[in-house]
Amino acid sequence: MNTTLDPFTLATTVERRLGDPYDTTNPNGFQAILAAREAGQLTAGEPFRAVGVGGAEGGDADPESLMHALRAGYRRSPMLTRSGGGAQRGSGAVTVGAIAVGTLDSGLRMTLRHLRARRLYGAAAIDIPQLRAVLAGAYADLLLCDTLTTLAVRGTDASPARPDAHESVVRILVPRVLQGAMDRLSMALGSRFYIRESEHAAFHLLLNEMQHALFAAEARPDGQPGRASRPGRPPEPAGHAAPLSGMTGADLTTAPAVTALCDPELLAAAPGRALLTRARRTPQPSGAALERLATELDRRYDTGRSFDLADRPVPDRP
Repeated sequence: MNTTLDPFTLATTVERRLGDPYDTTNPNGFQAILAAREAGQLTAGEPFRAVGVGGAEGGDADPESLMHALRAGYRRSPMLTRSGGGAQRGSGAVTVGAIAVGTLDSGLRMTLRHLRARRLYGAAAIDIPQLRAVLAGAYADLLLCDTLTTLAVRGTDASPARPDAHESVVRILVPRVLQGAMDRLSMALGSRFYIRESEHAAFHLLLNEMQHALFAAEARPDGQPGRASRPGRPPEPAGHAAPLSGMTGADLTTAPAVTALCDPELLAAAPGRALLTRARRTPQPSGAALERLATELDRRYDTGRSFDLADRPVPDRP
């Protein structure tokens, strides 16, 4: 039984078995996964079966531990968790949104890695303020989605005065925030996003698989994740999210349960909050929040830590 372990132990074990995704000799690395996809095959998913993640559906792990373990898989490829026994649990898009935070982690890490190595106008691309703001914004969105979905997985209602509001936010808003963040990161990659080789091809794979996982789960009549008859669809217009019980961005970031998990100043900088309104522009972080987000992003990247609230070790080399 894994119920006595802290919620990150299972994820750490999965990460260790998956190894460094950038290692070209790693059978669970991005290069191997891409080669398998091109050959029309699925990877074996052995890292998940070996640690009992598939069996966790039977109750061997608590929901939060399972969420973090599946995030480890989604950091590599959302399809990897399915080939490991289809280990999914929870109420459809709620669980998929929670674990898809892992995909945004990898997308953000790849983009940061690329911008550090690329030079534009005689300087490192990472030093261009607009690009740094895009990274910080994606990080703030990740923290927002992590906070909201973690509370949902724990069964904590962030908006007890608004019946079903929190569940609606997680089902409707979170997938679109995740999708929007990945879309902005793809633009930060520039023309490299269209190159179907190396790490850039892996970003494209993650984006497509995450989109399918998020919106296929939403499309199923029973609300449960699984293979849908149609591909994943992009986010609906802002007007679709606006009727979420009349909620505002401040409602998302100032609820006591939310602020107990994450600093509201960082959450208030999340561009995804704009999806609750009809704003035509996506605001990016600025000022003190931008500096705090950028500094923390660099720290976690350089020290090999996950970008979510867990701040746990990951095998990705800088």
